[in-house]
Amino acid sequence: MKTLKLATLGLAASVLLTACGGTPSKEDLAQADPYPEWFYNPTVENGIAAASCVPIPGSNVSVAQKQATANGRANLAFQIDTKVKAMDKTYDRVTTTNAGSSTGGTFESVSKQVTQQSLSGSRAIKFERVLDDGKKMMCALVALTPEATNQLFKNLVKSAEVNLSPDHESVLKEQFMAYKAQQELDQELMK
Repeated sequence: MKTLKLATLGLAASVLLTACGGTPSKEDLAQADPYPEWFYNPTVENGIAAASCVPIPGSNVSVAQKQATANGRANLAFQIDTKVKAMDKTYDRVTTTNAGSSTGGTFESVSKQVTQQSLSGSRAIKFERVLDDGKKMMCALVALTPEATNQLFKNLVKSAEVNLSPDHESVLKEQFMAYKAQQELDQELMK
């Protein structure tokens, strides 16, 4: 009987200790991860955004800001190039469903040139200093505004020298904008 009471007491104690352990609170998680949410999920409404964090060399914050911004722009260029490839596939599908004889290859050839031109419209919209395991870091959120994103799309279509009907242009633009939303959803699901 005494053994049964001790076993029951031990079981109750272990259940109580396990229940008290629980999952860490959001505040605890925030303290464990110093990076801002926008670093993991860079977004700007109806635009394109990218983020980057770099070490701060000594006390030279301005150098770190410039480097984080440059890296953010490089990430932005990669995103745009990926979106252009997705748009190219959509364009190819749109043209093959009609009697037209155009091909999507035109978009591929102009994408890099237009991407480089469009990055001049990008800017850092947020900076944040973080302390990561004793190391000072500078984070930058870089974005193309909705206006710059629309201009990028128009430049792609214009540079490709392709005549699109308003319906096809609308489909192509939706695909261009939807690709980023799909990437963000995939990122959220991976968390």
